[in-house]
Amino acid sequence: MKKLFSILFISSILFWGCEKDSDFTIEGDQSDLGKVGTTISSSTQPIAGISNFSAEVTSLEDGVSSIDGEVTITNSVVKQILSNVPGVEISGDKVSARDVEVKFTSKGIENKYPFFQGVLVNYDSKVGDTYPIKDSKTVRKVIYKSTTDDYSYAFYKIKIITIEHEINFNGLKKITYWVNHKYGVVRIEFELDNDEKITMPFYFGSNI
Repeated sequence: MKKLFSILFISSILFWGCEKDSDFTIEGDQSDLGKVGTTISSSTQPIAGISNFSAEVTSLEDGVSSIDGEVTITNSVVKQILSNVPGVEISGDKVSARDVEVKFTSKGIENKYPFFQGVLVNYDSKVGDTYPIKDSKTVRKVIYKSTTDDYSYAFYKIKIITIEHEINFNGLKKITYWVNHKYGVVRIEFELDNDEKITMPFYFGSNI
């Protein structure tokens, strides 16, 4: 999961300098997703050489959660991509990141630090809405929004918003996120330059 988080964090650093600061931030009340002790996990089975992902919110200050995560990655292409990400540590097949800052509120999720800073999702968005990314000409775009509980998540059917980011970052072509207002990011798909697609489920626990 650390790898996923790393990439997920990668997708939060690209915002246009001409945009207002408010375009890069999300308002709202504190969400349980961002409270200290909240854990994040993924599949118990290896996916494309990625396994043993785990992450946890270690602190919460002024509405911003700090997350530490780690993952085992044997996929050399993925490790090469992550080697270009500031703050990511790679030791053999062990990949880790510390102090990744994310804001979780009742209105959405915002990536704060260190990668691709800006709104990841605004729950009030409509299909076609875009979110600028700081210091970048790329954007995140809403490509789908449920009107019924049509997404299978564990034992539930839930509503989701799907966000696409054509990131074009050192071998990573695109990231697509599936997000729910209660359960957070429930799925991420990474499309590489070689057209390989890696799809990972995510599960937030403890405080949810």
